Parts: sequence; C-alpha cells; structure tokens
Amino acid sequence: MKTVNYYFVRHGQTLFNRYRHLQGWSDSPLTEKGVADAKHAGDLLTDVNFANIYCSDTTRAIKTARYINAQNQHPKNEKEIEMISAFREQFFGYFEGANSVETEFKLYQQHSTVEPTLNAMTAMHGIKVAIDIWKDVDPFHDAESYDEIFTRLKQGLDYTFKKAQDGDHLLVVSHGTLIRILTSMFNDQIDVSHSPRNGSVTELQLTENSGQIKYFGKTTKI
Repeated sequence: MKTVNYYFVRHGQTLFNRYRHLQGWSDSPLTEKGVADAKHAGDLLTDVNFANIYCSDTTRAIKTARYINAQNQHPKNEKEIEMISAFREQFFGYFEGANSVETEFKLYQQHSTVEPTLNAMTAMHGIKVAIDIWKDVDPFHDAESYDEIFTRLKQGLDYTFKKAQDGDHLLVVSHGTLIRILTSMFNDQIDVSHSPRNGSVTELQLTENSGQIKYFGKTTKI
C-alpha cells in the first residue's frame, strides 16, 4: 500500500498578519519575522529529503517555500517548486483586507455567546460552522464555504498523491485555515480552534484509504 508523508507548513508572518487584516486570496509581503519563520521551518525540516515541493500560488507561500528549500540538505532547483491554487487560503470575499478583529466581532456577535471570534466559534460549533458564516454574511456571497474549500483541498491532495511514489516526503507551504481544515478532515479530536503558528509544521501520513495526522502546528525539532 502506497504511503506518502506530507509536511504542511504555514507561510511566514506577513504585513497583513502583523496588522491583523484578513488575508485569504489577497496577499502581502513577508515581514522580517516572516522571513525568520520560514527559515526556522527550514531548519526543522532540513534533514527531510523532499521528493516534491508544493505551495499555494500566493507570494507569501512561494517565498516561504524558497526559504525552506534553501535551508534543506537536499535542495531542489527553485524552478521545481510547483504552485497549486488548491492549497490557497480561505477566500473571504467582500471582507478581504478588512480589519480581522472588527470584522470577526461584527460577524460572530449574533452567533456566539462567548467571545465573538473565529477561534471561539470554532471551539464552540466546529470549523465548518465558523467558516460558513462568512459566505452567509458576505453581501456578494463570494466568500468560500467549508465545502468549497474542502473540495479543492481534496483535489490538491489527490493530484499530489497520484504523482508521488511510495515512501515519498512532500513539502506543502499553505495557510492557517486550510491546515486547520486538513487536520479536522483526518482527526476531529485535534483542537483546531487556534490557527497553527506562522512557520509551524503539520504532518499528514496518507494512503489510498486513510490518512493520519502525526502532529499539528509543531514548532520544535521534527
């Protein structure tokens, strides 16, 4: 049975992360800390010989992937890093670029009896409910639903799994909410009420029939 090991890394901190702006399909540069996040992830994974390196098609993910690759003992040619839109962050639609604290408060205050935030809603009702509210409230309904994100994430996994050989190690540089959804897909007992830190690593071991999350949001030596 073919087994493939995925190492999902959340991109390094960006200006939008620092200023607390919603950043889904919109993009902003890595901060100085973001570069350090990426290099730290590279240090954590320096001994892993990746058969392929993937990232979302956002600049923050691409640059993070390049920093990680540069730290690796078995680096690839940068041209071999493949960008896959299926691994993008959740699309916030109308709310892209808005202040995250103010927007989450407005969105969740009528739905939550606790702190009106994405994290609190996820802890109380699960990540699907917390994400679907964005689409419901978006006046254009352009924001992605949980099912839409789930579908494209699965397409990305299917594509990369088919290309891989048994025993391969794959790097995927992606995003906080997408990694939360990935984790809940394969282990609903892991607490995903808080996003993994920038530069953290989540490992998925995948076969044709099942998947296992080995760890979520790890920031210490692998």
